[in-house]
Amino acid sequence: MPANARPLDGLCVWVTRPEDQARALAEPLRHLGAKVLYQPAITISDPPAWGGVDAVCRRLDAFDWLVFSSVNGVSYFLGRLRFLDGDLHRLADAKLAAIGPATADALAEAGLPVALVPRSYRAEALADALAESAVGLRFLLIRASRGREVLAERLAAAGAVVEQVVAYTSEDIRQPRPEVAEALTAGRIDWITVTSSAIARSLVALFGPALRNARLASISPITSKALDALGYPPAAEAVEYTMAGVVDAIVAAEREKA
Repeated sequence: MPANARPLDGLCVWVTRPEDQARALAEPLRHLGAKVLYQPAITISDPPAWGGVDAVCRRLDAFDWLVFSSVNGVSYFLGRLRFLDGDLHRLADAKLAAIGPATADALAEAGLPVALVPRSYRAEALADALAESAVGLRFLLIRASRGREVLAERLAAAGAVVEQVVAYTSEDIRQPRPEVAEALTAGRIDWITVTSSAIARSLVALFGPALRNARLASISPITSKALDALGYPPAAEAVEYTMAGVVDAIVAAEREKA
């Protein structure tokens, strides 16, 4: 590789996150020389009804911990709380836990201190960290309309009182953009980023065997397990379960190939 070449020069990478969340992945890929295509695999939107969120917002003092498992959960939950009364200080009496640094940063940007971020950015690690002193404590889990139950189950098994509230809806994209589908079929896409199990399942439903025309980069072992179960094992897996980790995994795979 020439001294002035970038590690992803000439490669095409498809970013599958919702477009308003794709920047953190797309920008570093471009900086490293990749051409980036956008085709979300899922959409994020309001919950079908706000009643559940509104109800817990009226009794936030009932919880010892509020647990956020995504940036989306932070955005939608805090957005609704602001809409109701504009007072985020009502969260001050509870401790806040975040599944990873991006979620913690979103809370910090709202002026809310985070008491716990697990060393490994996954639900199992978050559950283990919280379960150490969970007996009798009241937890509110702020979540998507779909997802794994491991966090709630482990906390309940540890003796916690657990409530869950759906703060946003996650749905599959039903129709891909023709230009992206054509590029995939023609073999012009080198890498596809897969940053959640929901995205993995949606991609397979949308494109099936055409996914074999590109390599898949997974954000975590959980996402890799989902891909494996679907019959589409990833070619790269992030060591750190973040957007930066996905970029690093692609770069490492390309350097190994070279």
